[in-house]
Amino acid sequence: MKDNINKNITIGVGEEVYKDFPKLKGRDYVCQVVLTNKRLIIYTKGNSISSNRKITKRGMTEVELKSINHMEYFLEFVKNSFFVRLLGFVFMISAVILGYGIFQDILAAPVYPYSQYLNYAALGLTFIIGTILMFRVKKVLSFKVVSGFNLATELKLMPTKYNELALQYLASRFY
Repeated sequence: MKDNINKNITIGVGEEVYKDFPKLKGRDYVCQVVLTNKRLIIYTKGNSISSNRKITKRGMTEVELKSINHMEYFLEFVKNSFFVRLLGFVFMISAVILGYGIFQDILAAPVYPYSQYLNYAALGLTFIIGTILMFRVKKVLSFKVVSGFNLATELKLMPTKYNELALQYLASRFY
């Protein structure tokens, strides 16, 4: 199977290509989509883990346009897990408490050249890392096509402008 989707598909009699999206970027994989007047063809190539080994996985999905019941795309916001947010909270609180203790001379900080600045810089960096761990949100552009008896095809794409415009075009073709 070649990486170019146009070399892997055969166009039938009376079938023509409406639009080709060769540069969709997914999470840890590359995706290509071709829309014809009869089919929606999705080709994916990327890394996955199987039996504790990293493998390159390729797949091609063909969906008849007449059989599509439901199609949606949306921007999904994924927060960190509770444990990671709790760890970020602990980093933030410990940085604030240690900074206050060093400032009030409750804690004895080690003395070295520029220690009066570097101690606070390290605590500030710890505070920023804790804030990032607490409040970071990942954006994922999800695309779902349901056809036939609940045969679902799902893609998780990076939220780039090209990906959004491609999904808008695909959605406008169906509705």
